[in-house]
Amino acid sequence: MPRRSEVVHAETSPPGHRDRSWLGSSLTRWLVLGNFLTVASLIGVAALLLWQMRTDAERRSVVNANSLVQVLGRDIARNVELYDLSLQAVVENIGRPGVAEATPELRQMILFDRAASAPGFAFLLLLDANGIIVSGSDHLVPKGLDRSETEYFRHFVAHSDDDSLHISPPTISRVSGERMIMLSRRLSNPDGSFAGVVVGGIKIDYLRSLFASVDAEHAGTVTLYGPAGIILMREPFDQSTIGASVADTPSYRRMIAMRDGSFVGPAMLGDGERRFTFARLGMEPLTLSIAVAPFAIYAEWQRQALSLGMVLLSLCGVTAGLTWLLRRELSRREQAEAKLLAANAHLAAQATTDALTGLGNRRRFDEALKQEWDRATRGGRPLSLILVDADCFKGFNDTYGHQRGDEALRLIAGSIRAAANRASDTVCRIGGEEFAVILPETDTTGAKIVAERIRAAVANWEMPHELNPHMVLTMSCGVASVPEVLAHNASALVAEADAALYAAKNAGRNQVRAAEPSKTALRLVS
Repeated sequence: MPRRSEVVHAETSPPGHRDRSWLGSSLTRWLVLGNFLTVASLIGVAALLLWQMRTDAERRSVVNANSLVQVLGRDIARNVELYDLSLQAVVENIGRPGVAEATPELRQMILFDRAASAPGFAFLLLLDANGIIVSGSDHLVPKGLDRSETEYFRHFVAHSDDDSLHISPPTISRVSGERMIMLSRRLSNPDGSFAGVVVGGIKIDYLRSLFASVDAEHAGTVTLYGPAGIILMREPFDQSTIGASVADTPSYRRMIAMRDGSFVGPAMLGDGERRFTFARLGMEPLTLSIAVAPFAIYAEWQRQALSLGMVLLSLCGVTAGLTWLLRRELSRREQAEAKLLAANAHLAAQATTDALTGLGNRRRFDEALKQEWDRATRGGRPLSLILVDADCFKGFNDTYGHQRGDEALRLIAGSIRAAANRASDTVCRIGGEEFAVILPETDTTGAKIVAERIRAAVANWEMPHELNPHMVLTMSCGVASVPEVLAHNASALVAEADAALYAAKNAGRNQVRAAEPSKTALRLVS
């Protein structure tokens, strides 16, 4: 058998209160969500913009570096080519018939052209098979000077079949005393044997002036590599790095394998990574590169990102602050409304609750009976009403006092609540010692069972009552049910239950009487 628990409920909220409360909470949630999405969108757009700016900074750096490599490499390659043409002219002319027999002045005019005297170029030297200077493009050339110990001379002695241009590491010329890069070619006798070397040089200072025009402070480190990874020139200029070899570094090996292009790799000199943009200079064993550190590539981007980040952070902070203030204001308003509604609910509950017993009062009884009556008539469902009255209660108060009478009323209220314990049952105190129980979905038989439980429960307390014929506190109950009795409205049902109550009183009290079924109702039921 299901548990029957009585719920005394009063409609405490004004119409639309729940909707307004939900609407306020929903508005707050949507406001916070909307502002969150706004901030997230701002951050997303800013992140995308910063990423594009970063990509553009990297692209511009590569484009600028590539342009500088092409321009500077073209100048260097052209100078080397012009100088090499002078060397080749000496190689070609020295083997012509009659050159050896010509006068020194004529032979110098035949062998040496004006290209060798261009700015930045050192004069040409002609060395015999023993490394002795025999002639030169300038009258100041120290003829007879032994240069057999030089790197370029030893190179051609060791490589008898090498007739290509040879570029030596930077060195200090014993002839001019200047630091320069020596360019040389092999001389051969008519039978192909080694006849000597023609050599010239490009001054380091000349290359340095070319590199300085690049503005390496903004462009990066500009480096010219010779054979075997020898550093021929580097800007920013550092004398200690000139002549050093980087052939064993991973970045140089990758550079030589690719010939030209761009990549990110470890620095050849120093720590960290660099973006290398490089190109091979024509057919010569020369490679020009520009190496830029990441911080230099993204320095301007970082400044812009910082500025944009500060602006974005400020906007987000203002948005978050305004959202918090608005949410706090809405929360305070909701709290104030909740307190007001709670106060109204408390007042409404007090208006429909009996202060002594905690049961519904007469107002609650009238509202509940009308509601259940309408529901029963709409659905053709049974409805029962029990009126309960304490027997001889005026005498109980007169004999034992009103305080004892209040205790008795609370005991009666508890007994009724225990007997009518369904959630749908309604128990009210409708008079001084008179109570009412509304039982939806209950016919006469069920109502009489509930009424009998109420009567027996109070009687079993055996509370003394000298003026009661039964000598204890007792209750009389009147029951009326539809459709067993004809009742055109709720008031008629109350009248039928009241008549049954007085019938129980007249029959000796401490009993349950049910209203007599109407004949018309009997026919309808049958």
